[in-house]
Amino acid sequence: MKKHLVQDEPLPRDRDSTHNSEDNHHRRVLTIGIVGYGRYGQFLARKLSKRHHVIGTDVLVDKSGDEAIEGDDINYYPPSELSSFLRDLDVILLTIPLIDFEEVVAALPKERLRGKLVVEVCPLSTYPKSILERNMPSDVDIICASPMFGPSGTSNSPSSWSGLPFVYEKVRVNDVGRANSFLSIFEDERCKMVEMTAEQLDASNADAEFVTHLTGRLLNSEELLPPVMVSTKEYAALLDVAEKTTSPPGGEEDNGTFDMFYGLFKFNPNAKNILDKVRLNLAKIERQLVSKEAHLKAKAEMQDNDRQRMIDEFKMLLQEAANKVSKDLPQGKELIAPKEEVQSPQLQLIDSATTPNDGDAAESSG
Repeated sequence: MKKHLVQDEPLPRDRDSTHNSEDNHHRRVLTIGIVGYGRYGQFLARKLSKRHHVIGTDVLVDKSGDEAIEGDDINYYPPSELSSFLRDLDVILLTIPLIDFEEVVAALPKERLRGKLVVEVCPLSTYPKSILERNMPSDVDIICASPMFGPSGTSNSPSSWSGLPFVYEKVRVNDVGRANSFLSIFEDERCKMVEMTAEQLDASNADAEFVTHLTGRLLNSEELLPPVMVSTKEYAALLDVAEKTTSPPGGEEDNGTFDMFYGLFKFNPNAKNILDKVRLNLAKIERQLVSKEAHLKAKAEMQDNDRQRMIDEFKMLLQEAANKVSKDLPQGKELIAPKEEVQSPQLQLIDSATTPNDGDAAESSG
């Protein structure tokens, strides 16, 4: 049984809010319907439901038996009850993959959308903006928004949105009070509110978003990101990227995250160029590593050769010196080392004429 929805209750005022009293006076509790009740839709629903009435549905799939949905406090409508879902809404929040966006929008009954505010929160906004402008009746308000935050690959999603960017464009707004009431949700959460067109945002951020998700997918394995007892800030940042852009390493692939990644690829005309550059850069790095290894090996071999050549040259010099000294000795003298100092380089000059030989020593002893 679905909960009774009460509208136009006074909105609790955030005492820490920095916004003026006139803006606060016009805010009201909204009934928000989330179309696309996947991981991101559920993430937003948990925060929005603290101050507003939130319900959820899907158009292309029925998640009525999903344990995660059954376990929360949000009323979920199956696709067969889409008209009932749309009936009393103030805001329709579209949290669906880019690749499904046009199909879902086409499936929404247009008569049920009249007079409502439609907000899309896709990672790229230019494409969904064009779809909404082409398909929505003229009395439907449109906001394109890009919250620069979302759920991580685990349950460790950010509990505070303070300081996190929320980029939006009021594409078409007739009911200003309702639009401001919706945007105040993120203002009151201390988000950094940035107003710019969808085209400006995509021109600035589309490549960065694709590279971020591409990096997360490239590194998302226990072999590439193994657990460590103590990590650097840089390694922790890589773990965070991999966690937030994919399913956990070693876990089952989340189709929703890959659909999002594919949308970033399909609707970014520069994505293929980025992939080409990544391949070229990887090949360049491999060449640099091989070249460096070959250089160091050759250097070590040259050092070994130089060392051996120096040893050989030193031996030759010693031999030449010894030969020269031998030639310069007076006749009857030889160059020997004293027996008691065999290890010493000191040499003694011995007069062979005055040194008794073994035979003389024997006669003497006799």
